[in-house]
Formats: sequence, structure tokens, C-alpha cells
Amino acid sequence: MENILNEAVKVQFVHRLEQLNENSNRQWGVMTVNEMLSHLNDAIRISMGMKPAVDQSNFFTRKIMFPVAVYIMPFWPKGNPTAPEMIASKEGSTPKDFYTELSFLLKMLDVFAEREPNKFHPHPMFGPLTKTQWADLLTKHIHHHLKQFGV
Repeated sequence: MENILNEAVKVQFVHRLEQLNENSNRQWGVMTVNEMLSHLNDAIRISMGMKPAVDQSNFFTRKIMFPVAVYIMPFWPKGNPTAPEMIASKEGSTPKDFYTELSFLLKMLDVFAEREPNKFHPHPMFGPLTKTQWADLLTKHIHHHLKQFGV
């Protein structure tokens, strides 16, 4: 699977992210564009251990749900549940202004790419992941939310 570790894929995501603005409207769901960017930033923070998250994975989520969600499903259904650590109204970060969140996300994509492979932390639902698995998951996650905002 091509993912955000591939420079061409990352450039495509950056281009799509730069099409967003503070007035971008969601096509489904409840998050504002700022909340969505903060949500994606939290996901990357969790991957690198910059935001604590409890590993609640089990055999089913690690060995069945993860590969199905990331490698088999062509897209994610709208409104899937997410970890409380990535929801602003629960344990997620409080969203900053649009430009701060966007700039941070663009920077975090670079930081993620440069991170050493042994420095990644478990996903709250899927447990321990390799850098490539995290990249595959984040690629699908970012794409899902960019579609949510029409870019």
C-alpha cells in the first residue's frame, strides 16, 4: 500500500490539505474543520508517544480488525467510533485556530516520516504497530477526513 512515507503520496496529501480553509464545511459527521485537523494531529501524536493513549487492543482488533480496516475495506464507513484520546470533547486536544492546526499537521507529517522505526507507540485499538503499519493507517485516516471535507 502506498502511504505517507512515500514522498509523492505525502505531497498529494499536502496539496489536498492546502485546499481546506477555516470555512470548509463537512459533508458528514459533527467535527468542524479545526476539530478534524486537531483529531488528525492527535492520531500522529499518539503514534509517536507525544500523547498518551491506553492500549485496549485484543487479538480480534490486532489480527482481524486492523488488516480488514486498513488493507481490505476500500473506504471507511461514516461515523465509525474512535478512541477517546482523539475526540476533542473527551480526551482529545482542544483545537486551536485553523492555521495553527493545519501548520502543525503539515509539520507532523515530516516529523513522522523522519521518526526512527523503533520509536512508535501502540494504537489504542490496534495495539503495537510498525512504522509502516502506522503510515498505512494514517494514510487511510487522513484520506477519510479529507473526503469528509470534500478535498
